[in-house]
Amino acid sequence: MVVPPPEYPGTYGQGAANQKLPTYAEATTLPTYEEAERSKFQEAHQDSDSNLENPDEISAHEGRLFRTTTLGTDGMFLCAFVMAFFFNWIGFLCSICLFNTIAGRCGALSGLGLSIVKWICIVRHNKWASDWADGDSWVWWLLLLCGMLIFLRGAIHYIKTKYEWTQIQNSLRNRNLFLF
Repeated sequence: MVVPPPEYPGTYGQGAANQKLPTYAEATTLPTYEEAERSKFQEAHQDSDSNLENPDEISAHEGRLFRTTTLGTDGMFLCAFVMAFFFNWIGFLCSICLFNTIAGRCGALSGLGLSIVKWICIVRHNKWASDWADGDSWVWWLLLLCGMLIFLRGAIHYIKTKYEWTQIQNSLRNRNLFLF
């Protein structure tokens, strides 16, 4: 005895013959991708106590609402730091592209800052650049200070975010927390 397959809605069987096709006007008035994503986001977060119920805030954060950000590990921080430190600008850009976590991006920023300090010390104390490096010592100190501030900003931002990560609400975790 052969059992006929069950009919599902939308298949071409006896049930599909009774359904009417939508009109051309109904079929062509679909929402845009951004509107569909915004409605999905609003439906998903209706029950949560998020602070983004204001439509103006939703449109202001439209580009960042649907990306999730993860914290990462200390190993990611160190790997991105070493890559940016040893390979300078190229390492910084590769680290930013490879690691999409907060740890990776903060490590890349810290490595870039310390790399700037490293190159200032190399240029300042080598014989091949002694004629060029002797003048305007305040510029060298200013660049050294900027490199140290970049290094400290990346390290402190990662440490602060790491210890506050458990206290951050889930709705805030889904937004992009790392902004340069």
